Amino acid sequence: MIRPALLVALALTACKSTETSPGTSTTTAPVTTGPLANLESAPFVNEVWTSNDDGAQIAMIYYAQQNVRVSATCRNGGGQLACDALKQLRQGPPVKVPKSAVKGNISAGTKGCTALKNTIVHAHDAQANEDGFCKFADGSFAANGSLEQYGVTLE
Repeated sequence: MIRPALLVALALTACKSTETSPGTSTTTAPVTTGPLANLESAPFVNEVWTSNDDGAQIAMIYYAQQNVRVSATCRNGGGQLACDALKQLRQGPPVKVPKSAVKGNISAGTKGCTALKNTIVHAHDAQANEDGFCKFADGSFAANGSLEQYGVTLE
């Protein structure tokens, strides 16, 4: 039988602290299940996209096997992933998007991004491929396709 005090100690040990800004931190449970649970150990490619609006360069990382493209700033020096974009993909409640709202060239990921009250940024890479990205409150980005795959439920 496990004692209640031991359960509390185990629960606290299983949490990690992440720095959000100087002098503040939040505690979040590590991701241990789901399709993105092992993303930290998955191979990725560094990419640079350029905003169509202001020409700003956006450093991204792309996990081809999982089809996840997020801001390079989401990955810290120790290889851990932490940002609002990944939090939504991994743990956020799926955004519910009516099937009737997905028409023409507007994807479910785009609709989900705007439902979250985030900003859409259109960008292109060096090969002139274009994509839409959801910009989260902390400045992190997720490709709308990644958001559609992992963070949106069509109803």
